[in-house]
Amino acid sequence: MNHFYLMIKSFHAVKVVISVSKKVSKKAVIRNRIRRRVRPIARTFISNLKPATYFIVAKPGAEKIKGRALEAELAELFKKG
Repeated sequence: MNHFYLMIKSFHAVKVVISVSKKVSKKAVIRNRIRRRVRPIARTFISNLKPATYFIVAKPGAEKIKGRALEAELAELFKKG
């Protein structure tokens, strides 16, 4: 199951934006935890990306995915984009 989706908009530089809405969790602690898990993984892919703005949007259930599974899912997202 996909816990994230990726939107890409043209831009003059590589920019990664992580969005976690209140639909995922009402608690800010959980939303921030998801961002903290995604951010270092996304940094590993920045050097391979074309100049654009990459919006990573979390879906409900994203708080349950961790570690290698999260890394694999983000890698698949960036491959498609």
